Amino acid sequence: MKESKNDYYHFIPNSYGCYSISLHDDQIALQQKHIIIEEKGKSPFSSYVTIDEKQADLCNIKLKKDDEVALETTLRENEHLSDNELITKVYKGFPFYSIRSALLDNFHTDPVFLEKLAQIRNKIERSPRALFTIGYEGLSIDRFIQLLILQNVKYLVDVRKNPFSMRPEYRKARLLTALQEADISYLHIPEVGISSTLRKEFPPFEQKAQLFELYSKHTLPHCEEHAEAIAGLIAKVNVALMCYEKNPRDCHRMLFAEYCKKKQPSIPRIIHIRGDAFEKETIHYSPYIPKPLP
Repeated sequence: MKESKNDYYHFIPNSYGCYSISLHDDQIALQQKHIIIEEKGKSPFSSYVTIDEKQADLCNIKLKKDDEVALETTLRENEHLSDNELITKVYKGFPFYSIRSALLDNFHTDPVFLEKLAQIRNKIERSPRALFTIGYEGLSIDRFIQLLILQNVKYLVDVRKNPFSMRPEYRKARLLTALQEADISYLHIPEVGISSTLRKEFPPFEQKAQLFELYSKHTLPHCEEHAEAIAGLIAKVNVALMCYEKNPRDCHRMLFAEYCKKKQPSIPRIIHIRGDAFEKETIHYSPYIPKPLP
């Protein structure tokens, strides 16, 4: 919440406005533990949630005091608003989250809002055509997808040998479902990954140079057809290579991206997406979510 200064959740734009995959997953988990009970409202935009305080105490789940105050304030300030009024307030306050909305017919008489919406869409659509790379380390699934949307990425290429993660949201099946929320296509190319066996032989902070040297010598020479396929995609849309590491220099995806560019000169550029600031010229600063309208 903005007032609490804690970013517990990020959001992505979907057909009805802002949506958080992480928040939805947490809500389902709390319902399964019988800590909260949800009763659907009369419209698809409303529901009523009650908390079983005894069960919450047993699970040691409590809000911090400042977050509790912020939540109560937000509820009090908005409890009188109808569904349409709430949607209008969110859309006008944060128009980025309405860029994929199916409800925009309700705003046809608001030229100021529509102009701001057009500016945001145009900025995204003008993102440079490139081969992007991104690592999900330290990113929520919503922030991860948010960064892809902001660069107008339409195809995510998973270059992990095994699309498994200790974080369930980044395992192949759940990742594919999450990407569908943003109309982003998914392609897994295990042949360009590094096997877990090889990784174990070369600890990441001790012998990374040797690992990458072996990868460049024994794996990349067999990846020409995959580079060609990726170049074919980039001719149509923006593409991002994904793996785990936040810093592309710590990940084989940077080597594979450079290999693709070398083998396929039609690829205009390589841009590494980072969710935070990084003081290197080769790293692209991803834009922040557009600020609310005044």
